[in-house]
Amino acid sequence: MAATKAWYETHLGFKHSDSLSSPHMGEMMHFMRCNDWHHSLAIARGPHTSVHHVSFEMRGLDEYMRGTGRVMRAGIKKVWGPGRHLAGNNTFSYFLDPSGNTMEYTTELERLETDEWHPSVYDISDPKNQDQWGTADPMSELIARESFNDPDHGVFVPPPV
Repeated sequence: MAATKAWYETHLGFKHSDSLSSPHMGEMMHFMRCNDWHHSLAIARGPHTSVHHVSFEMRGLDEYMRGTGRVMRAGIKKVWGPGRHLAGNNTFSYFLDPSGNTMEYTTELERLETDEWHPSVYDISDPKNQDQWGTADPMSELIARESFNDPDHGVFVPPPV
């Protein structure tokens, strides 16, 4: 994760916003930005290489909640949420699309004063760091496992030297 984070910083000009960490597993995720939004991508530790989720920004809290409710009433598998993350201060509802990919509805992602921002490390063992409202079930191994997409078999792997 550190090498990937450094590559995005060095070659693409991304800046580090915040990180998630666990007392038992160490660094788990780095939030990266290329503008004043808290993050445009996150680099996370997982069981295999894949895209974890794609996020859809709603135009406000009402649209976010209506969209979340509509997806739930349609019988789409909800993985986690609704809630509000601490890192990024954004709302979240995660669902599985028909192909089993994790999708997120969100709104109100924090905007940063990029010259004055200092990254924080949030301990994911504190439930308030995952969902400051306390409306979503605490993150668990079951929720995490359910949201991992299939391995990306198209990732280039160089031949041995």
